[in-house]
Amino acid sequence: MIRIKGRGAVYGEVWYDEEPPRDPGVDILQYRQGAIPIADGPHTPFLSLVTDLAAGDDAIFDKFGKSCRYQIRRAESKDGLCMEFITEPESRLDEFGAFFDAFATQKSFAPCDRQWLVAACKARQLALSSASRNGEALVWHAHVLCGKTAGLYYSVSCFRNRDNDYRALVGRANRWLHWRDLLHFKHIGMQRYDWGGLFEDESTPEHAGINKFKKDFGGWQERTYHRSVPVTVTGRVWLPLRNAWRRRKSVRELRDLIFRRQFANEGRAASETATPGEVTADRP
Repeated sequence: MIRIKGRGAVYGEVWYDEEPPRDPGVDILQYRQGAIPIADGPHTPFLSLVTDLAAGDDAIFDKFGKSCRYQIRRAESKDGLCMEFITEPESRLDEFGAFFDAFATQKSFAPCDRQWLVAACKARQLALSSASRNGEALVWHAHVLCGKTAGLYYSVSCFRNRDNDYRALVGRANRWLHWRDLLHFKHIGMQRYDWGGLFEDESTPEHAGINKFKKDFGGWQERTYHRSVPVTVTGRVWLPLRNAWRRRKSVRELRDLIFRRQFANEGRAASETATPGEVTADRP
């Protein structure tokens, strides 16, 4: 379980079908991507894509799209890439965070949740991986680990304002790193790989493009559920306050979205939309 201290309560994240400790020592349990919704309270459905790592290497690879397989093979044979897989990432969190925040600035996203990264690292539920060439990092991935499942939490690359050849290189490196991640997790005994979410609504090019990218790796769609459960008096007091804060925030975000769309219609640049693979912090 990943323990995180919020402003008014201590949270414990329980991923997939993990069972929380009998005495978790937190105020609020957050069930992330549970297979079955808990009957006695509200829950949020979450659509994602899952790859079966119990299959053979060739069987997994053969389910990739034709273009995806070609780009991975080219990256493997011609791009001179180097992968680093980090299962003890504490000393590398600043490096990952700096890379992510540079990406976030380019995309008008919020910076990475460093508090979550530190907490996941302390719980030994975080793994990082990177693809580099000639010592330059091209792509970083962050994964949450629980039981026999590895899940994509962050995927980040910086290629905006670069020429087409560099952008193509980063695209190949990203696909190659995903493939190498799958192999590594498979070979250390993981049985499932969760791709960190799919957009239900593909009406925008950004949403459709992200979904298409993930679906090109095969796998099957799976619906799971998020749920927050108070377990102490503090949790029972704080959770409704937090939910009210989130509703107010949603209203502000909707208002800002309307303004951004209005600016876009007037010829100004609009902010890009975040991917569902980034599990947003909900701790005010």
